[in-house]
Amino acid sequence: MAFSNKQLFYFISISLLFIIFSYFYLDASIAHYFITHKQQYLALGNILSIGGQSKWYIGISIIGVLVYRFYKKNNLYLQRYLFVLYANIFSAFVALIIKIIIGRVRPWGIENGGHQYGIFELFSHITPTLLKHHHLKEIIHQLNTYVSFPSGHAVTAFAMFTYMSILFPRFRYIWLFIALLVGISRIFADDHYLSDIVGGAMVGIISTIFIYRLMKEKLQA
Repeated sequence: MAFSNKQLFYFISISLLFIIFSYFYLDASIAHYFITHKQQYLALGNILSIGGQSKWYIGISIIGVLVYRFYKKNNLYLQRYLFVLYANIFSAFVALIIKIIIGRVRPWGIENGGHQYGIFELFSHITPTLLKHHHLKEIIHQLNTYVSFPSGHAVTAFAMFTYMSILFPRFRYIWLFIALLVGISRIFADDHYLSDIVGGAMVGIISTIFIYRLMKEKLQA
């Protein structure tokens, strides 16, 4: 698959515009619906979310690297496993940095009549001189609460979608369907807003394309 800079520019621009639109017009209402119907969707969301846990892909890729580096010694397959390993690690690192900077409260903040909605919730009622210190302190203290944007599961799902689409483009619509299913599951599970999923998809895709461009020659059959 070819990814031109022009295509990436359009993709990033459209994704960012949709994230902004979703933040103002879609996120809260969609989250409220799934909070209200949590018992109907939560179990399904948690099950489907398993597909977005990067530990599975990292673990398999490490095994593949060891097998094709020391046992079967197939350089093409070695590079393919390194590709998926690097893509998962790099995309997860980028997502973590963004999560810390943004500090968005998960949908839990609007449960039971709560008012903690907003990307920069941590910036409320903080003086500029205390902003940075307080921001990091709060995130570290409540790490799982202030990491809604972007969705890490969506990052992983769409990183794998990109990876599989590059190696097996014939089935790209199947890979896309799986990635979308995992992304939506995070809304079902009441852990993310819609814009978090779109942000995760953008990070996963862009990060994997970046790694692909670095490894492209080594991945040629």
